Amino acid sequence: MADPKGNVNVDFASKNTVIGRTPGDLQKYGEEGTAYIGKVVMSSGENPVLGRKVLMDVSKPHVILVCGKRGQGKSYSMATMIEEFTKLQPEIRRRVSVIVVDMVGIFWTLKVPSRGNEKELLEWGLTAESIPVRVLVPKGKLSFYKEKDIPVDGPLTIRTGELDITEWMALFRYTWHDPEAILLGRVLEDLKEKLGGRFGIEEIEMAIHQDNEADNLTKQALKNRIGMTREWGLFDKEGTKIKELAEPGKITVIDVSAYRQAIGMEGTKDIIVALLGKKLFEERMLFRKEEEIRLMKGLGRESSMPIVWLMIDEAHMFMPKDEPNIALNVLLEWIRVGRQPGLSLVLATQRPNKLHPDAISQCDLFISHRMTSQDDIMAVSQLRPSYMHGDFDKLYAEMPKGKGFALILDDNAESIYTVKMRPRMSWDGGTTANAFQK
Repeated sequence: MADPKGNVNVDFASKNTVIGRTPGDLQKYGEEGTAYIGKVVMSSGENPVLGRKVLMDVSKPHVILVCGKRGQGKSYSMATMIEEFTKLQPEIRRRVSVIVVDMVGIFWTLKVPSRGNEKELLEWGLTAESIPVRVLVPKGKLSFYKEKDIPVDGPLTIRTGELDITEWMALFRYTWHDPEAILLGRVLEDLKEKLGGRFGIEEIEMAIHQDNEADNLTKQALKNRIGMTREWGLFDKEGTKIKELAEPGKITVIDVSAYRQAIGMEGTKDIIVALLGKKLFEERMLFRKEEEIRLMKGLGRESSMPIVWLMIDEAHMFMPKDEPNIALNVLLEWIRVGRQPGLSLVLATQRPNKLHPDAISQCDLFISHRMTSQDDIMAVSQLRPSYMHGDFDKLYAEMPKGKGFALILDDNAESIYTVKMRPRMSWDGGTTANAFQK
């Protein structure tokens, strides 16, 4: 597999291309713990020759940025990655948990086998199949999904007592100049002192009513805002436990599409991602210590909480470069120190020029479908490493124009590839709507 100097032999490398893995890890682990995501493009033109398979390391933490203008396959590529986690060897799969934040409401279709592309799948050595993902939706929207026969597995709720005052302020767009924020901060502090984290919306409303310092107008305004959250069905006295989301070997899709543009609910998706990211980070930091103790005792690298892959579509909405967001600092922490506790982040966006620059500069794998906006191309140009010859304009110009082609920069192996992403085995829910019935 490798020569005495540790260089990977050409014969081995010619079989498959493994991205996201250093030469040392490639020598040690080979292709174990990788995901089949596509094939290398060997020639130019509209019908290019495809070569060896491209396998992506999923056994270690990564920060992966997936870009591309609308309709070029960004979400499609995310779905192929999700499919591949179900194909991992059992001993590796049980050490991994995948959580997907679905901004558009399209990843539930992973549950349904693909149809109509059987010939293409056969050419790639694949077959159509259902992917065993667990789809959670906010409790207040569960009935809608059930009425439409959309296959979902249950509700997502947030424990009300887990939100601190800054998160409530972000949710309601309050500042410290707002008397409602001052009142809410006082109420939460009092409830947590008396009840710990075991309280719900009813207890908050009662505490507001009983407050003796605020005027009636402020109390009524805050009660109206708090009461509005009842309709969302998101906050609960108990809430969904992190361990229920980050189960070993499981893929969980959290559909927040219903909260994307609803009036008065704009900050809800940000709170979901912020709390999810914060709790996962805290838990993995603790369980990483458990793994180290086991290694010191000569035992296997295991803990009761798996390493976590968090995949976020339309990431620029949670990690904007020029405006505040409650989820931003949490996700930046994942990017900066997530490698040690075993936290991977996959960020997909069609607007990289709107994305926080750290999300671009710190990624170790960059997968980009075609982009034509000069602002977006300029944003990713900061990635340009020393081993890259030429600029992104030229690379995008040379890329075949069909859907699914992508440019991959692998900082681990210091390599660049043009790739055709593999076809999906499950139903593609991200196709463009049209007026035809078939």
